[in-house]
Amino acid sequence: MIKEMRKVQIIGPKGTLDECIKTLHATSVVHIETAAPDSFLHRLPIEKERLLEKESLERSRETLRNLLFLLKTPPAVRTAHVEGAQLAGRIESVGPVVERVKVIRAELDALTEELSAVNRYEKLIIGFAPVVSSLGGLKNFEIAGLTLEKGRTGVLELLAGEIDRITEGRFELHTTDIDEATLGVVVAYARTYDAQIRYLLTGKSINEIRLPDDYADLSFLSALKLMRVRKDELPRLMREYDKELERVSNEWYGVVKGMLVAIDDAIDEIGVLNYAVQTGFTFVIEGWIPADLLVALHERFAGQYSGAVLVRELPITPKEAHRVPVCIVNPKPLRPFEVFLGALPLPRYGSVDPTPYVAVFFPIFFGLMVGDVGYGVVILAIGLLLRRRFRLKEKLRDIATVLAISSVSAIIFGVLFGEFFGDLGMRLGLMHPLVIHRAEALKTMMGITLVIGAGHVMLGVIIGAANQFKRRHIGHACAKLAYLAAIVSFLVVICAVLGAAPKGVVVPGVVSLVISVAVLSALEGALGPIEMIKAVGNILSYVRIMAVGTASVVMANVANRIGGLSENIFVGILIGGAIHALNILLSLVSPVIQSMRLQYVEFFSKFFEAGGIRYAPFRKR
Repeated sequence: MIKEMRKVQIIGPKGTLDECIKTLHATSVVHIETAAPDSFLHRLPIEKERLLEKESLERSRETLRNLLFLLKTPPAVRTAHVEGAQLAGRIESVGPVVERVKVIRAELDALTEELSAVNRYEKLIIGFAPVVSSLGGLKNFEIAGLTLEKGRTGVLELLAGEIDRITEGRFELHTTDIDEATLGVVVAYARTYDAQIRYLLTGKSINEIRLPDDYADLSFLSALKLMRVRKDELPRLMREYDKELERVSNEWYGVVKGMLVAIDDAIDEIGVLNYAVQTGFTFVIEGWIPADLLVALHERFAGQYSGAVLVRELPITPKEAHRVPVCIVNPKPLRPFEVFLGALPLPRYGSVDPTPYVAVFFPIFFGLMVGDVGYGVVILAIGLLLRRRFRLKEKLRDIATVLAISSVSAIIFGVLFGEFFGDLGMRLGLMHPLVIHRAEALKTMMGITLVIGAGHVMLGVIIGAANQFKRRHIGHACAKLAYLAAIVSFLVVICAVLGAAPKGVVVPGVVSLVISVAVLSALEGALGPIEMIKAVGNILSYVRIMAVGTASVVMANVANRIGGLSENIFVGILIGGAIHALNILLSLVSPVIQSMRLQYVEFFSKFFEAGGIRYAPFRKR
């Protein structure tokens, strides 16, 4: 339901402006919009101090957001309540926390990077350590580590010969397997030949081991020994820093979130100054409020300011009608169905909220298409499970609730059609059709869906006409009535021709059809008759209810027959169950899509007017 709105104007002495803004913020009911300046009212300039305050708050907000990113999210987060008066002190106290968390994160990052480097060299450490340890007693010798592809072992002989030439035989060369494809080589040589050997090791087929930066100044032997020690030490150090970060996060995460909320509220209050206008001594703020909340707002300001601040209602001019914000409030049982309107623009103020109609017709269409007690029970269980699983996610919870409600309709129609997992209920002697047998009464089902379609479409036209009368758009309202008369006349004539109505109504029906089309053409032009023809197509679209429902029951019956053909009862149950599972999955998709299509295209097009502005009251976060 679209609530009735009122336009209000708050007028008071300039000295009470800040306090009035805080009061509006606390009441959280006024949708503030920019007041129009004129010869008496001028834009309210924002003082330099307030602008500086806003900049400071925005910097603090950025700092706190960064801190929140660095902190760990606790298992249970409870946002602390931070009053605006406490904000400055809180921001000051959080400074040391920011610095400490940065230090902890920097240490953790450094330790993580070092551990990653050590892990990368783990195979080399294991492979080279025994060889390098045996060379540890050599003094005045340099040690270099190399890796070679095992397919290029010929390079090793050339390398050994060249090192022998350079060092005049003063070297040792040892090899070890690093993995299946890599050979490790350790070369020990006199330090006097270091420059020549290093130059030699830059060959394309040779990969000299480059130590991480933290170990670059150490000898190869010392680096490998230190890596082995650090590999055991680093995880312990990381756990210690992680525990400290967790402790700080548990203490400050909720507080920081509360501070961010308070900062956003404070920035919002400064931002409201952009909407206000002034005279020499007073300020003026304008906005919109639901009609049923206006009295409470009057009383709040009258009691708090003793008549110094005036809240008055302004008339809504026709030029302002498109600017009135839309506040949709439905009874609790209908609210889950609002989720389907999320795909549409907001309805205009003064038009119709389609939610109550969706709440009635969506379950009916869904039930007609599924129409199976067994399927309905399974879908009900799925809906309730998803509702519990997504209880904190509003949209997903609403979709699950709609699914659960619609499954009840599927169960009811399943009882009327005598279906329990197709014809399984009838085979077991548990059920029988109370109204019709869907799989054998296709013409009857088609007639039922066409009647439902005609009623649904005409209801849409009636709603549109009533809304136009309510808004005193007499011409459009009369066009809607002529449109309705044309549809009814056409249906009467068709029913008479097909034998579903007395032949005597043909002539009156044709006369009524001609007159209504002529009136419609006079009021709406050439588009009138086209819309009437379109309405006939809309009604025929409801045959999809019968088509989808028939496909579902046929597939369920096929599942039972295929399962019954198996000589092994367990194999039969498995095969039949798999087909039923697929059919249930399709029943979760196709009936939803087809039902919403009938709502969006065939029904809403008769009365829905888009283009509304969402009611967004100035409220605390």
